[in-house]
Amino acid sequence: MTRDTRVVTSPLFFVRPGGDGIVGLDGLKGQRYESVSMDAFRLMQLFLEPKTVAEAVHCGVDDATIQDALEAGILVDADTAEARAALLWEAHNWSRAAYLLFSQMDLSYMEFHRSLEYASLQELTQLRRKVIQAYQKASQYPPQRSPRGSCSISLPEPVGERCVDLDAMLRRRSVRSFSGEPVDLRTFGDVLFDATRNYRAAEATKVGGDPYYLLNSFYSWLRLSVIAQGVTGLERGVYDYDPAAHRLVKIRGGVEDREIAACIQYQTWIGGAGWCLFVCVHWERYMWIYRHARAYINLLVQLGEFGLELLQATYSCGLGAWMTPAVHESRAARLLALDPSEEEAMYFFKIGPPRLEAGAVNEGL
Repeated sequence: MTRDTRVVTSPLFFVRPGGDGIVGLDGLKGQRYESVSMDAFRLMQLFLEPKTVAEAVHCGVDDATIQDALEAGILVDADTAEARAALLWEAHNWSRAAYLLFSQMDLSYMEFHRSLEYASLQELTQLRRKVIQAYQKASQYPPQRSPRGSCSISLPEPVGERCVDLDAMLRRRSVRSFSGEPVDLRTFGDVLFDATRNYRAAEATKVGGDPYYLLNSFYSWLRLSVIAQGVTGLERGVYDYDPAAHRLVKIRGGVEDREIAACIQYQTWIGGAGWCLFVCVHWERYMWIYRHARAYINLLVQLGEFGLELLQATYSCGLGAWMTPAVHESRAARLLALDPSEEEAMYFFKIGPPRLEAGAVNEGL
């Protein structure tokens, strides 16, 4: 290391919740740390942009501190091939993918502790109950957020338990062109109600107050924002859907298709009748239970499971759908009136009547 050596914060040094006792992880060297000091955080902040050793010394950082940080993997020599390769994740906006891949190496669950290797189901249940009780002593489980609007619209009483239409599932195809024929309000409500049955089932288990059932987190994070484009008896606009009460709460009206398209990288296939649905995440509610880095991947799995249930309901009701993860988070938050500090739109669905003419293209965006 010379005075001209350029040093930068390692793009593959990750910090995560310490549920397994590991807080820091060096993805380049595979080193793990049980604690990360505030001095280390200050170094990472100082070297977000490359600085020479001479510039760092001028900022009050001595040579020995820089050398220690290089050995710990917190800082790297910016001009080495290894560092340039690691920086590709950031250069191509893959930081989230890098975090998912590298931050979870060797992550273990508390139930994998050797002392629990031969524990019975009853013992594991009691352990889980005690863990949740400890969480509750520190802070209460966040409640579901109430819908934000003041105008509540009850949807038609749903039909009874609907059998899965295997024929519709086998015949389903992605739809990228939708007709202008409005969807009736009952069909609209049936799709939403059918797709959220597991949400209501999970919430019902928590009514008794046993903290153990807070672990029944299936869709505990779920928030659904609907944009009506062509639904009989429903004004065009943005609504919150409340799965528990099977009702809508109006957020705003007068939303144009071009505003919706701007939230999904200007994809133009969202025109026509039916509705758009943003699947949103209430982070605080989910993170209260899952306090480790792998929780994000678990949530993405649940997001896919909910998407499948939504598609099953959609095609069973004779409609079609197309979906995309290409959501522009800040634009969607403004359109849907989300609180960016607590909620985020993660996935997008367009649901409506398929346009059957060959080669049809949506118009009006």
